[in-house]
Amino acid sequence: MQTSALESTNVEHAFTEILTQIHHVISRKALKGGNDQTTLPKGQTINVGSRNDVSAVKKDGC
Repeated sequence: MQTSALESTNVEHAFTEILTQIHHVISRKALKGGNDQTTLPKGQTINVGSRNDVSAVKKDGC
C-alpha cells in the first residue's frame, strides 16, 4: 500500500491495518501460549490517541 504523509493519503488506513495485524498476532500467541509473557493481560487497554492528536501533528509539519 502506498502512503503519502505530505498529501495525507492512506496514512490512517495503513496505521489501522498495522494495528489490526499486531492484534491478530498477539491474539494468536495468547491462544497458543496460555501464560506467555509476550501476551497482554486480558482487559488491558492500549490508548493510541484520538483523531485530534493526529490533526495537531499534521499542522506542525516537519
